[in-house]
Amino acid sequence: MSTFLDDVRSQAPVLRGLIQAYRGDLHPLLVRGAELIDQRPDRPLLVLGMGSSLSAGRVLPGLMAPRSRVVLLEDAGELLHYGLGAAAGAGVIVAISQSGRSYETVRAVEALRAADHAPVLALVNDPASPVAEAADVVLPLLAGPEAAIATKTYLAAMTVLLLLAAEGGPSVLDPPALDQAVDSVEALAGDEEIGALAAGHLGAARSLMIVGRGPALGSAAYGALTIKEAAAIPAEGMTGGAFRHGPVELTEGEAGVVVLAPAGRTTSLLVGIARETAGRGSPTWLITDPAHAAGLDGSGSLLTSAILPDLPEDLAPLPLAVPLQLLADALARQMGRRAGVTTIATKVTDRE
Repeated sequence: MSTFLDDVRSQAPVLRGLIQAYRGDLHPLLVRGAELIDQRPDRPLLVLGMGSSLSAGRVLPGLMAPRSRVVLLEDAGELLHYGLGAAAGAGVIVAISQSGRSYETVRAVEALRAADHAPVLALVNDPASPVAEAADVVLPLLAGPEAAIATKTYLAAMTVLLLLAAEGGPSVLDPPALDQAVDSVEALAGDEEIGALAAGHLGAARSLMIVGRGPALGSAAYGALTIKEAAAIPAEGMTGGAFRHGPVELTEGEAGVVVLAPAGRTTSLLVGIARETAGRGSPTWLITDPAHAAGLDGSGSLLTSAILPDLPEDLAPLPLAVPLQLLADALARQMGRRAGVTTIATKVTDRE
């Protein structure tokens, strides 16, 4: 079995193989998936999943916006018990399950298919899994095996969604930009000092708030989940707006803040949050690009990492995941744990 850091380092080769496959032999699957999405353009897309699979799906709303498509994201377990009736209004169900065997996602997809509500498009790492078998179209993630915490499968799921959106209509995605994003994943994954430096800065915090907006919101949720799994430290991902509506009070206590600010529509707002929380004495890690890092005043509470490349905002979640993974690993080491080895959670959750 691979280790967590092995998986982090192998993400770029996995993504290159995935992209090559979908530009080649698997391209007909993208075409079929795009056709499925466009069958009912007046109805919303319903994305369901659990954990990091659902976080990966958060790139889709922005990708569908140029096509005036509404995207709804639902926790598969909650949908199973409380929302199956509402799913009748969906145009297509996008089920993301890295294993294809997560209990809640399997049961939700089976229930939706039994009710014949909408066609199912599945993103899975195992094409022989129950979720795949219940789907109309299956887009494999081709990530291979990984340790207990999602790394390769998370980035692979986002990449497939990016390719799918580009296939179906207007998109910010172009091949050189996607290739540049993957190159950045590789460069960041090879620099473990990023995680060690951030963990040293944030390590005294008893909890962490990870703030993002737009496409980076999924990264915030994923980073928080990964830190909880790897280091057993309370962490929460949230939007910049939600942060100001109450959680900002925690910055007068022992909470640390991670601000994800790739170049985009709200970068200046996010940089402003980082400056404010650091000014109140909360250890704050700002992850941004060199242009937005320029001119920031040095502060003992503010650590700025100008490590993100100049990419379209919708592509930023790919490289943005890596420093969060490295932070999770470094925090785990500080806590005397080994990232990727969980003591209670399992790789595939087989019960509610």
